[in-house]
Amino acid sequence: MNDTQAQFVDVDALCVGMYIYLDLGWIGHPFALNHFKIVDDGQIETIRGLGLTQVRWSPERSDLPSPASPAPVAEDAASLVRASDDRRQRLLDQRLSLDRCEREFSGATRAFRDILKLAPAQPEAAREQAETMVGDLVGKLLDQGESCIRLLSEQAGDKSSLHAMNVTMISLLLGKSLGFDAAALHPLGLGALLHDFGKIALPERLRWRDDGFSIAERNLFQEHVAQGVELARRMGLKPDVCAIIAQHHEYVDGSGFPQRLQGDALSPASCIVGLVNHYDMLCNPANPVAALTPHQALSMMFAQSKKKFNAAILGAFIRMMGIYPPGSVVMLTDGRYALVVSVNSSRPLKPRVLIHDPRVPRDEALVIDLEDQPDLGIRQSLKPLQLPRAVFDYLSPRQRMCYFFERARKPTDLRDGQ
Repeated sequence: MNDTQAQFVDVDALCVGMYIYLDLGWIGHPFALNHFKIVDDGQIETIRGLGLTQVRWSPERSDLPSPASPAPVAEDAASLVRASDDRRQRLLDQRLSLDRCEREFSGATRAFRDILKLAPAQPEAAREQAETMVGDLVGKLLDQGESCIRLLSEQAGDKSSLHAMNVTMISLLLGKSLGFDAAALHPLGLGALLHDFGKIALPERLRWRDDGFSIAERNLFQEHVAQGVELARRMGLKPDVCAIIAQHHEYVDGSGFPQRLQGDALSPASCIVGLVNHYDMLCNPANPVAALTPHQALSMMFAQSKKKFNAAILGAFIRMMGIYPPGSVVMLTDGRYALVVSVNSSRPLKPRVLIHDPRVPRDEALVIDLEDQPDLGIRQSLKPLQLPRAVFDYLSPRQRMCYFFERARKPTDLRDGQ
C-alpha cells in the first residue's frame, strides 16, 4: 500500500480489526512489524502511547467497514463518559482490594511481633494468641472460596516479620490447594508462623544463614531448630506443630539438618513449610544483592533442587505460584513490560499484571487480567536490571517479596482491570 492509496484515522478512533501502518522507525515502537492487524485493546493503548495523532490504515485488509460507513468506529460522547466512569470505578476497586490486603497483612505482622515478645516469659499466653491469629487467617482463607496469591508493596507490614508472614501465607495457600481442611490447615499455619522461633536465642548476626559462616557459627545457627522445639513444648503446642518446627530445614533426600531425615520420615506439613521456607530465602535473603526474582527462584528449585522436595508438593507449589510468580518482571507478547501482581492457580499462565504505559501515571495504572486478553500473553521473564530506567521506575520491582491472599475472580467477573 503506497501513500497515494493511504487513508488516515485518528488514533482515538482505532479499534480491533483495523489493519494499520506505523510510519516510524523500528526502534520507535515495540511491535515486530510496522504494519499489522490490531488484535486486542492492549495494542491500541500502546499505539496511543507513541505520541501519534493519526495512523494510516487499509480498509481492504481490515475486518470492519471504513470509518466513513454508517457503522461508527469512534465511540460517541456518552460511551466515552461511561468508559471513563467505568475506569475510575475499576481503579477504585483495585485500590480498595490492595489496601484491604495490606491492612490485614500489617495487622498480622503486629500480632506476630506481640507473640514473639510474649513467648519467652509467657509461653502459654503466646500460644493462645498464635492460635487465635492462625484461626483468623484460616477462617478468612476458607470463607473466600478460590484464592489468588497477591503481591503487596514493600511498605506493607514490618521487615523483621516478613519471612515468618510470607512462609505462613504461602504455606496456608499451598495446604489449601492440596486439599487440607480447617483441621489440617490450623497446625500447618501454627508451624509455619513459629518455625523460626528458636532464633530468639541466637545473636542477631547469626539469625540469617550465611555461606560465610565458620563451622562453629554454622553449628550455632543450626541449634535454632532445637531451641524452637523446646520453646514450642513450653508453649504447650501439639506434637504435629512441634514436628513442623523440628523438620523445617529437613529435605526428603536427607540433605537437610539437624537429623538428615528422608522421605516418609517427614510429615506432609513439614514438607510444605520446608519448601516454602527455601523459596522465601531465595527471594528474600539477608543480603538483598543475592536475591533471586520469583521466576528465577522457582526455576532453580525445579531444575537444581527438586530432589530435596516432595514431588507432589513441589508440583502443586509450581501450579499455585504460576510459571511467573507474583513479583516477576515480564515482557508481554506485544513487546510491553509488566509486573505480575497476582496469580490464580487455576489459570497460572494468565496472571494479573501492571503494564508499563507512559501515558498513564503509575498510581492510576489499571491492573490487567490476562485471562481477559486471549491474544495477549507473557513472552519471557526478565531481571529487573534488564528494564530501561523509565520502565524500572514505573513498575518499581520489589527488592523484597511480600505476599498475602485475596479472593479470586469468578469466570463471570473476569473483566479488564477488575
